[in-house]
Amino acid sequence: MVTFSLTVITVFAYDFMVVKSDGAWANRYGKDMLHQPIAPGVAITIEKTYRLCGHQEIENLERPEDWTGRPFRELLQRYPESAGWRWELRPGQIRLFRSVDGLCPDDAAKRHLGIVGGVVAVIVGPPGLYGGIDRLTDLPAERLPRPLYELAERGWLGGMTPEELSLLLDGMDESDGHKEKDSTEGRRKP
Repeated sequence: MVTFSLTVITVFAYDFMVVKSDGAWANRYGKDMLHQPIAPGVAITIEKTYRLCGHQEIENLERPEDWTGRPFRELLQRYPESAGWRWELRPGQIRLFRSVDGLCPDDAAKRHLGIVGGVVAVIVGPPGLYGGIDRLTDLPAERLPRPLYELAERGWLGGMTPEELSLLLDGMDESDGHKEKDSTEGRRKP
């Protein structure tokens, strides 16, 4: 009996906090709209737009038949306005959409080289987009050959996998170390 009571209280509290009867949804579309059941065969589409890269992900909610007959309010609890979700009703479709700060998952997995604070940095995102700093290297930017330096400075040195970037940076570090070592060893004492 205690578990049942707690469950009922929890559901009531969640419903009150997320989709209040006097909230924005109810004000816009009326209280009755929230209690309307979702009709059979209605497609539920989820759309996310990523602000930094501008890409959009569109997917149909898996198993929309699980929502058939359930009140529209329950769907709004899962995709609340407080989390940035908006919705639109179309014939045979409920469209839920929101904008998300940052990069889409595909672009967030990409890396390119840039210059931050005078050192070469690995930047999150494809060339031309700044998704944050993945890591700073120990390589001073002035050690880059001039064409690479200019590309890195503009954020356009990319087109490589993270492994290729690491190999390039390691190779530059090693070659600079060999040059310094060779130049000091090659000198003769007077």
